Amino acid sequence: MFGLPLRCRAGLSALVVLTSQLVANAALASDFGLGRAHPTGQVAQGWELAQAEDDHAAHHPAASGSAGGAAGAPPGGATPGMMGGMDGMMGRPRKEFYPALMEMPSLSAEQRSNLEIQTRERISAETDRLAGAEMDLRHAIAGSDIVAADQAARRLRESLNAVQSGVVALRSLHEGKPPQQIAQAWFKSQMNLLPQRGAMDADDGTPGVSWFHVTTMALLVLFSLAMLAVYLARMRRANALVDRLTRAAVAPAAAAPLVSPPAAGVPNDKPEATSSQETDRHPRRVEASRSWKGKLRICAIYQETPNVKTFRLQAPDGGAIPFAFLPGQFLTYAIEIDGQAVRRSYTIASSAAQTAYVETTIKREDGGLLSDYMHGHLKEGDLVEVAGPSGAFTFTGVEADSVVLIGGGVGITPLMAAIRYLSDIAWPGQIYLVYGAQTTEQFIFRDELEYLQRRMSNLHVAATMVRAAGTSWMGSEGQITAEFLTQAVPDLARRRVHLCGPPGMMDALRKTLIGLGVPREQIKTEAFGPARGAVPPPGKVAAEAQMPAAEASNRGAATVGPATATIRFATSDKVVALPPDKSVLEVAESAGVSIDYSCRVGVCGVCKTHLLQGNVTMEVQDALTADDKANGLILACQARSVGDLVVEA
Repeated sequence: MFGLPLRCRAGLSALVVLTSQLVANAALASDFGLGRAHPTGQVAQGWELAQAEDDHAAHHPAASGSAGGAAGAPPGGATPGMMGGMDGMMGRPRKEFYPALMEMPSLSAEQRSNLEIQTRERISAETDRLAGAEMDLRHAIAGSDIVAADQAARRLRESLNAVQSGVVALRSLHEGKPPQQIAQAWFKSQMNLLPQRGAMDADDGTPGVSWFHVTTMALLVLFSLAMLAVYLARMRRANALVDRLTRAAVAPAAAAPLVSPPAAGVPNDKPEATSSQETDRHPRRVEASRSWKGKLRICAIYQETPNVKTFRLQAPDGGAIPFAFLPGQFLTYAIEIDGQAVRRSYTIASSAAQTAYVETTIKREDGGLLSDYMHGHLKEGDLVEVAGPSGAFTFTGVEADSVVLIGGGVGITPLMAAIRYLSDIAWPGQIYLVYGAQTTEQFIFRDELEYLQRRMSNLHVAATMVRAAGTSWMGSEGQITAEFLTQAVPDLARRRVHLCGPPGMMDALRKTLIGLGVPREQIKTEAFGPARGAVPPPGKVAAEAQMPAAEASNRGAATVGPATATIRFATSDKVVALPPDKSVLEVAESAGVSIDYSCRVGVCGVCKTHLLQGNVTMEVQDALTADDKANGLILACQARSVGDLVVEA
């Protein structure tokens, strides 16, 4: 055999396997005992699987008298009563079920009834054997007895085969089929040859599609559809994840407009987030239409200090928040107060790794319209309208291998957002927090910082209180000085610095840091306080925005002019006075001209407006690209002028 070609050996092996399988099927099939009453006798039970009567005789030469001890015989080898007189009545050795039925002309009602009784008895007996074999198989598997498990599995197959044969016979009897078709149906069930549609009803040889083919094709179609649905669901999830990661990797710099600005005469709260020109400039900007806008539910309010509260927001349906953000970005609230829409921006204080909620920590400012309202009126369960996130004062750990976070008062909120996020992602770099507060009572996040410092070996906190007399404070007292910085942060000059606090503190500490050797490009700042103007002093040329080519050729640099300058809003067709210390946005609000805005600090870009004529100065221009400037766009919240202006609003 080993000298045969590979194909011959493979074919011979396949033939051997097929033959073995047929023999195994024949051995496993029960010789179900069905007989019929004959004028001179009954048909004996006990047929073995065979392809023809001659083959059956070859496999079982001692068929006469052997049926009583066949695999499917009743317990103890007893032969049913109908089977005893086959030899004497028919005058020849009894035939097995299949050949005998093929020779029978018909079955009477009594004969069918007897066959049905014997069939049901056989099915019941084989069902009991099936249950016993299943129990033996379970015990064998539990006891790791492979031989016993194999024997139990064989018994299961034999009993199941016998039950299937009985069911096919019952069906044929109930349908009133003649003996020949009963035998054929039984034989085909043992050989796994399912009948074609209509084969049981008419023996005309007409081909047809069987229910097996229909069922198989239907299952294949359903399986294909299920796999397609799974694939599409996975693709949607993958696309959503990619989109979320993309939004998390790019700092959204624009917020969508919410509602119309407040009418003239509505007091303005101090913007809580004002970025200087030294804030990070992210290489990609997301357009205003990409910013999220909608309602969030206040799920919790925490009292941090006597005048500082944290508002925890979540999606109204309780799911994940509908946007991604970076540590240091802010949200813009829009709340109607006394019939007027008021919008203010507040920094996100929670970790960017937390998706179940977002938190903003807000100080109740003296004369602050929105902050006072939020502290006094908002409660858990209220819905508030927010937009964002916005801002470029961010740190995610990829910008540097260490960071120094310097904050004053409520300016600690973006720094706390960075600390929480870096803790969540187990960032290995060194984190130095230098914080100053007026009193220990106003030390925001004190308990949490002590807890985080115990858990994070790379977090170093140095705090100083301006006034600590009469308290249990054991730390430093006074302002944040150059000496305090050098003691708190080793190698300060080589580290990245994020500075956030009131404008006066910002100016002083920026100069101190530069004096200590920190490069200007390593200092990233965000001021918590009102945005300041950028009107140049007398005699100094102002930075001017680009105008249309026709206007630029006829105009020079802007210089300080009289305080009687005017601004004309071309779309609204209004002309009003333009004080040199007021921004275009502030003048527009007082005149009832609608210009959308969000942050009011020059970083979101919502208030971009075309400058049609004139020149302006802007202290912060982070939201303007080179193309924006070339097309004559200005930031209305930052633009000021000492000369006449014409803007498109």
